[in-house]
Amino acid sequence: MSKPKPYTSEPPTKTKGTDGQPSKWLALIIVLALTLFTCSPILSTDKEFTNWDDAGYVIEQPLIKSLDGESIRKMFDPASIVMFNYHPVTMLSLAVDYERGYDADANTINIAPFAFTNLLLHLANTLLVFFLAYRLSKKQVWVAAIAAALFGIHPMHIESVVWISERKDLLYCMFFLLSIMSYLKYTDEQKLSFLALSLICFIASCLSKAMAVPLPLTLLLTDHLLKRKLTARVWIEKLPFLIVSIIIGLYAVEVQHGALMGREYGVMERILLAANGYVQYIVRFFAPVGLSAFYPYPADNGIPGYYYLTLVIALVIVAIPIVLAVRKHKDADRLLWSIGLYSLMIALVLQFITIGNSTMNDRYTYVAYIGLCFGLASYIGDAIARVKYKTLALSGSLCFIIILAVTAYGRASVWQNSETLWRDVISKYPIEKDGKTNLNVKTAYKNLADHYASRQEFDSAFAYYKTIVITGLPDAEVWSNMGNIYVLRNDMPNALKAFNSSLDIDPTNYDTWFKRGLVYMYMKQPDKAVADMDKVLQLKPGHSEAAVFKQQFSNAVHQ
Repeated sequence: MSKPKPYTSEPPTKTKGTDGQPSKWLALIIVLALTLFTCSPILSTDKEFTNWDDAGYVIEQPLIKSLDGESIRKMFDPASIVMFNYHPVTMLSLAVDYERGYDADANTINIAPFAFTNLLLHLANTLLVFFLAYRLSKKQVWVAAIAAALFGIHPMHIESVVWISERKDLLYCMFFLLSIMSYLKYTDEQKLSFLALSLICFIASCLSKAMAVPLPLTLLLTDHLLKRKLTARVWIEKLPFLIVSIIIGLYAVEVQHGALMGREYGVMERILLAANGYVQYIVRFFAPVGLSAFYPYPADNGIPGYYYLTLVIALVIVAIPIVLAVRKHKDADRLLWSIGLYSLMIALVLQFITIGNSTMNDRYTYVAYIGLCFGLASYIGDAIARVKYKTLALSGSLCFIIILAVTAYGRASVWQNSETLWRDVISKYPIEKDGKTNLNVKTAYKNLADHYASRQEFDSAFAYYKTIVITGLPDAEVWSNMGNIYVLRNDMPNALKAFNSSLDIDPTNYDTWFKRGLVYMYMKQPDKAVADMDKVLQLKPGHSEAAVFKQQFSNAVHQ
């Protein structure tokens, strides 16, 4: 029996030799083909924009509706914040697709250019993961192929690919990987031009999404994996990266302040939420079941007891590579890089500070999982190098990849439109379950109802709005939307009650005052209609329709 090949062995001199390494290019083609098939539902003619952020990024976003010099300048203006983010490179790419997809005559937007670009970017990222793993594993093709396959077809990555609003994930990942690859080229040839290129790619990554800011620490992890001594020069190399990271990071914190939800969780509860997320993302890497576009906070803002266990598990996972590194274990370097990259990239989105309505998001793993993909692939590569375990390792890997691909294909189909998306969430997180009400699931019900309302399927919309209000959730917009449906049904008394309930919750919404005024006039109560139009003009001076209707209603009062 041949002696097993260690992880740090020299690369083979032939494309396929005695170590059983497959053809690099054939392996890459197979990985890309599998990734293309897995994500192919994004190219379906039934694919639609969703009512979750797509309006803010594309459909109603004025920044992307022109590609002239002035529009591009506005995109890069630090004051141009889109959906609580500053990401001009992302907006520029969306503007390019908008120009190709907008039909001025029909005033419609074709989603096909956006979908094709997303898929192309994901394939490019899969290719880059292949070559990164190939380089870091010292040209082991099996490691590169398995790492890239895991990245390309993982179900947790589907959200970033098929959701048009997540273009920022794809772009920042591409530039992030290009920065690392340029840095590796610099370490090989010691040419400052490659270091400069790495910095430029890092800046582009940050301007695509601020989550790229941990890259300087990632480069340090890479130095450790390459066994570079941490000399003064190595630290100085990182200084420009660190400056960019601090500037972008601080600005990102400032602009995302409006996304904070202000949930009443204590410090320990927030730590537990973060620890649970850290562990759950790892669990879903190996067992991607129960995936959802939305993971609501626990009911009644309570923290389940098992979260304490996940805190212990999280601490153990973080400690293992550190302990192994201290003891100079043979597996320490790759494990430290793998767990370190995952931890750095996922730490920014753990719920130490509650942002948004969801405790977790599949898209947050898009770059973080690169670490886990490489780590698992490198261990599988070790097993393949052993004649005794080669068949088992290859067959086991193939089965795992097939399961991931089938699951990912299903997830891509879920994202076809708003109805399929939110029905999937509700099936996993109903607002009523086991006699308990989880008010944090409101987002899914509301978005599905809004979708039906936009399609003029008012009975379906009303059913989901009603589900929300009977739980006692104080939502002014839901009551207002129900009032609209009552009006369309010519049920003015109930419309009036709905608008009253909306204004009890939010008395600052001039649109609801306006609609209630119209209802009063329909019910032949012009004095109350005039009072509501006065309120509209008080909240929004210059509201032309309110001024006209006020005059008409006033005339009716005096008749």
